[in-house]
Amino acid sequence: MRYLLIITFIIFALLACAGSEQIKEKTEIRGGTGTGAPAVASDTPEEIPPASIISEKNVPDEISLPPAVPEALDNDAMEKAMELKQHLVRNGVPGQWFDQQLRHDHFRVHPGVNNYFRKSAERQVDHDKTHDASWYFARMRVDAKIEKGKIFIAANKDIFRRAEAKHGIHAELIAAIIGIETNFGDQLHHGNFYAFNSLVSQYIFTKRKKFAVREITALYKFSQMTGRQPHYFTSSYAGAIGWGQFMPSSLLAFFIDANGVHADTDPFSLEDTIFSVENYLYKHNLSVKNISDANARYKAVYAYNHSDVYVKAVLLIYDGLRNNLQKTDR
Repeated sequence: MRYLLIITFIIFALLACAGSEQIKEKTEIRGGTGTGAPAVASDTPEEIPPASIISEKNVPDEISLPPAVPEALDNDAMEKAMELKQHLVRNGVPGQWFDQQLRHDHFRVHPGVNNYFRKSAERQVDHDKTHDASWYFARMRVDAKIEKGKIFIAANKDIFRRAEAKHGIHAELIAAIIGIETNFGDQLHHGNFYAFNSLVSQYIFTKRKKFAVREITALYKFSQMTGRQPHYFTSSYAGAIGWGQFMPSSLLAFFIDANGVHADTDPFSLEDTIFSVENYLYKHNLSVKNISDANARYKAVYAYNHSDVYVKAVLLIYDGLRNNLQKTDR
């Protein structure tokens, strides 16, 4: 009896140890890599940490995609996404950051993204020659924008006064660009895409691979600088963001906070956009010295969008707004 009790005790002890090891093993699997990325897919969406706290210190060395990605990408697309990730890591973008965006609830790919470029209004006029400038002006509703621009400038006259005082670039030219880009910051033009999704899709489904790598790198840096989540930045199909439709690389190079607070820079702030469009034009050689020169105005606006018909539409709105100003002065 005594030996039987001892044997029974030993068996229970062994079973308890085995159970403990199983629990430990499951805990290690669910705990993941220790970097915030789960080792297995979960039905519960992960909370993505603010971009400002992601650093090289918590980035894993491997370049493999997270296991949740196959739901959004087929095998061919996944292979290209892995290739994209390698380019981004070489540019200093943490692989962990890229993985987190792919697992985000808003992540989608757009296989038909190239069709948007082919059908753009500027391309139809400047390159395909299927339409003329008058068609473009009607499509952009240039006459209506002149009328709306008058109201827009009056409603933001203090901001325009401060922006114009910096380098003498006319408020009407700044307003004309915002008018063409987003109809003066109309909420309907907030963006139907997410910049990250659009740029990843361009890498996978178009020949704009170098462009996509450059712009996603810039998006990461701008997200870090502002502390805003990458999916805060809704965009056009091309990845252009905010009321001024700046690409991420242009956001980094030219977009500024109106009050000089870098962390508060927001492409969906009208005040910041007005100052940033002014800054862009100034950095492209326009100032009080040559603002009256039609050729200088053309070149500065052309730098903003390399389309002849686009520039003509902007300058047509500008002239309409300047004429209104002159009538008012009289």
